Amino acid sequence: MGLVDQIYETAFAPELWSATLTDIATLVGASSAAFTITDRRLPPLYAVTPNLSEFMQAFSASPYWYDNPRIDRALRLNYAGFMEQGRFTTDDERQTEFAEPNLHDVGTAWQAGSLISMPGGELVVFNFVRPAEQDNFSPADIALLDGLRPHLARASLLATRLRLERAEASVEAMGAVGIPAAVIAANGVVIACNTLFETLGDVLRPAAFGRIVARDRDVDRLLQAALPGASQELPPQVRSVPMRSNETDRAVVVHVVPLHRSASDIFERGTALVAISGYSVDGNVPSDAVLRGLFDLSAAEAGVATELAAGNTVKEVALQRGISLATVRTHLAQIFRKTGTRQQGELIALLKGSHSFVPPASQRYRDKDQEG
Repeated sequence: MGLVDQIYETAFAPELWSATLTDIATLVGASSAAFTITDRRLPPLYAVTPNLSEFMQAFSASPYWYDNPRIDRALRLNYAGFMEQGRFTTDDERQTEFAEPNLHDVGTAWQAGSLISMPGGELVVFNFVRPAEQDNFSPADIALLDGLRPHLARASLLATRLRLERAEASVEAMGAVGIPAAVIAANGVVIACNTLFETLGDVLRPAAFGRIVARDRDVDRLLQAALPGASQELPPQVRSVPMRSNETDRAVVVHVVPLHRSASDIFERGTALVAISGYSVDGNVPSDAVLRGLFDLSAAEAGVATELAAGNTVKEVALQRGISLATVRTHLAQIFRKTGTRQQGELIALLKGSHSFVPPASQRYRDKDQEG
């Protein structure tokens, strides 16, 4: 299994983060690595390579965990990628001004990191470091890390939702946090699903031999390409497919995530997890920072995506941003490529798909009556 699959596996088996960080660090010649999740509503959450365990324990107990001037300065750059710390700090600042305990105290000199904002407000940071006897990170090293960044962002999204706790064997655990979910076997058969997933009959329906299909034929072609099946030789790709019901006008986004190795063990015989998020035509679009983090968009691309999702036309976006139509269309082509969409309607559905899922009113009334 390749490194990308390993990253997705780690999202479901958080005890593997240290080994995965070690493998990525080895790839770019780093001696240490750290993955942190910061949210004032939560205690410090992190995973590190073994040689940083004592440092991170001390750092997580310091006031700099939640108020870190280096992080604040990096955030202001609005950069969707990995950065060498020299881009936003000076040598003197790294030695004296910034947070204690300092990574320099454990023999590091060079750092490359990336910040990713999550829909729930959490801030994810990946940091790779080298000792003074090595050279600084090269553009080629940064490019390697940038190639992994979209996968790290998606894995981080799952990790933040599951709060770095081991996923339960049953998909009912997903239902407990409001996520309709099903586990799909290698032959495409649904082997487990939760109650919320069963309320999706207006957009998904059961098919022969225990499979699921989308009611819209065009959408179903996208869904089947993402799902595992007996005729597929390769594992399913990570895909997000927007769907809308013609009967109820309900809209959701179906996310298909492959399960490998220990992640498959957690979900027994499953090879793919299907998770559902809801979106609203009148709902808010996630912030630029969230869009950059989840879909690896540049700041310009995230700005264009946000304005399109707010209902502006391509011409209006060009006028408001003071750029040419050709530039807007270039950004849009890149947005389509990075989000796996082909039309503006699909794109808007996907961008608004980070909101919590809400079952149909009729289902909520039935559930309430059963509780009574």
